[in-house]
Amino acid sequence: MDILKRKNRDRWLFIVNSTAGRGKTGRKINELMDVLNKHGFDYQIELTKYARHAVELAKTGIKEGYRKLIAVGGDGTINEVITGIMQSGKSDKVGLGIIPEGGGNDFAKNFHITGDIEEDIQILEEKHASPIDIGKVNDYYFMNALGVGFDAEVAIESEKIKRLNGLPRYFAALMKVLRKLRPYKFQLELDGEELKKEFLLVSVGNGYCTGGGFLLTPNAKVNDGVFDVCLVDALSKSRLIKVLSTVFKGTHLKFPEVEMRQVKKLKVKSDLPIPLYFDGELPKESLNEMTIEILPSALMMYNRK
Repeated sequence: MDILKRKNRDRWLFIVNSTAGRGKTGRKINELMDVLNKHGFDYQIELTKYARHAVELAKTGIKEGYRKLIAVGGDGTINEVITGIMQSGKSDKVGLGIIPEGGGNDFAKNFHITGDIEEDIQILEEKHASPIDIGKVNDYYFMNALGVGFDAEVAIESEKIKRLNGLPRYFAALMKVLRKLRPYKFQLELDGEELKKEFLLVSVGNGYCTGGGFLLTPNAKVNDGVFDVCLVDALSKSRLIKVLSTVFKGTHLKFPEVEMRQVKKLKVKSDLPIPLYFDGELPKESLNEMTIEILPSALMMYNRK
């Protein structure tokens, strides 16, 4: 091993999306450096310059010997860094940290990580890490949530809204999608059990929160080795509004049209392209078939003791 790689093993690599949260991350870089210097961190900061750049930066950093990678940005940035770690083939040797600076920051809610830079750096300073599960859909990775159907259409619509952020942005997109409400004919296979009927949505939760505050899978845990899957039958618009009004508290499970399952693997098929999102990210290609599986304890993450 060369001297540079040996040195980098003890350094922290911060991968920063300077456009996350509509640019608020970029404005906090100086604060981040001040706090890191105050705590005596040996670190390197890399800024993303284009879409999916964080994937490349993570893989390059690992190749250069870094073993402590910190994603600074929203759920999309964290997803990219995790993807780079998983694709590196050295995920068992890398520790992940996060400083949530995006719009929704749903993944961070699983660990009560607030986005306060001073507090988040103190978490890293303690170097307490525990295993988390990672999801995989076809050739993509995700760490928090995946949705097909209605909620995916909402995510797609929210990408078009530039004037809002977080929950208000998600709610505005929701109102738009409600106007063209339609069910989806999915063929599902849940740990080998087949279901074929019309659904409004299928939400796969590794974490418990999505969309900046929607608790579609309120009991999901990122380290239990299973997905929580929320299945919602086809609904009328008025009935859907009634169900959605309870999702903020996670009490939608009381409705007979809502079913929750815990599974390790599921398959989704459709004759038509399936609306899909994961961790706020939207795949470029259209998919008619997907396999979603959990990778238990796939990555070590720095979090509170």
